[in-house]
Amino acid sequence: MKPTLIRASKIASFLLLSTFANPLMAESMTDYSSRWYVGGNIGMSTANIDKDRITQNLTNPSYTDDERDLGYKLFGGYQFNKYFALEGGYFNLGKFDYALSTGSGAAEGNIKIMGINLDAVATLPITEKFSVFGRVGANYARAKDSFSSAGNISFADTNPKENDLNYKFGAGLQYAITDAVGIRLEAERYRINDAVGNHGDIDLFSVGLTYRFGVTKEVAPVAKEKEAIAPIAKQKETVAPTPKEEEVLVPLCAVEAQQKISDCMTQKKTVVLVFEDIHFEFDKSTLNQEAKTALKKNLAQLENNPNITMLVSGYTSQSGTEEYNQALSERRSQAVKDFLVQEKLFPADKISTIGYGETKPALQEENPTDINSKAAKANMRVLLKITHK
Repeated sequence: MKPTLIRASKIASFLLLSTFANPLMAESMTDYSSRWYVGGNIGMSTANIDKDRITQNLTNPSYTDDERDLGYKLFGGYQFNKYFALEGGYFNLGKFDYALSTGSGAAEGNIKIMGINLDAVATLPITEKFSVFGRVGANYARAKDSFSSAGNISFADTNPKENDLNYKFGAGLQYAITDAVGIRLEAERYRINDAVGNHGDIDLFSVGLTYRFGVTKEVAPVAKEKEAIAPIAKQKETVAPTPKEEEVLVPLCAVEAQQKISDCMTQKKTVVLVFEDIHFEFDKSTLNQEAKTALKKNLAQLENNPNITMLVSGYTSQSGTEEYNQALSERRSQAVKDFLVQEKLFPADKISTIGYGETKPALQEENPTDINSKAAKANMRVLLKITHK
């Protein structure tokens, strides 16, 4: 028996499509700050049994085979960043068999394939929920053949085995159901050597789930504005008004940003650092390099100031659902906090985060579907409010 060129087969892709149809999943994303994950896939494995080689010396044989079976794999991985991971695990590609008979005898044979693998996985995010990926790696497989015969057909070894190291590769699609759980649809090719000296490929077309560890987020709930109720003044008494806190708005990449922040700290004024739309792409919560450079440059001077706190507020444009925009705004504010803490620019216990979604827009959007409008870009922002205690 020889696994060679594999014929593609359709599997239960409707499971993935039904996942896309669930409106609750619009709030999810893949949290790449969580490095370790586990998962499992199940689907159909296929092989092409070499009929010509098996029947080459037989006269008018009757021949049948089964070239498909249930295959599965269990795996674990480490995500170095959003583009690259290492993944290893166990796979079982199932069993493939054949049967033949002639006027003088009969024979049956099958092969079972199982093993372990280690792959490098490259991922390309398309949106915050959806990505494509490719993999290449090595598999160490055990091929167990089994033969039986009657009449004039015989085999020298009826139960040969073979362990061998070979390559494998594949590609697939992934969708984040929640921050922790994702669903995959993928196709893989395993190079296999069987126990009687043949070489070929077995393909696995599968659907599966992944689970990421430690994806909890510390995001403050959306604050609701409360009306200020003035105290009732006693007759003939006057109540002095509370002075309004002075806030100085400073664009993140302004030339004079560093000096303005320094002046505000000296004068104990509140400074609001403005992230404009250029620092976040549409439907993204990752900071670009320009934003990271500006933060390092402008906030390094605050590192040793123990008397200040920071509130990071995230906002979005009005395109999309309220629920999705709320989650996106929270992710944007959390992304800023994560960067500041990671770069040791500001202590974690002095940073609060909040998301306002599409509420409190900087400009009203006349056409929310136009993501390139001036108003939409103005609303895709994050504010850093730095305040003295």
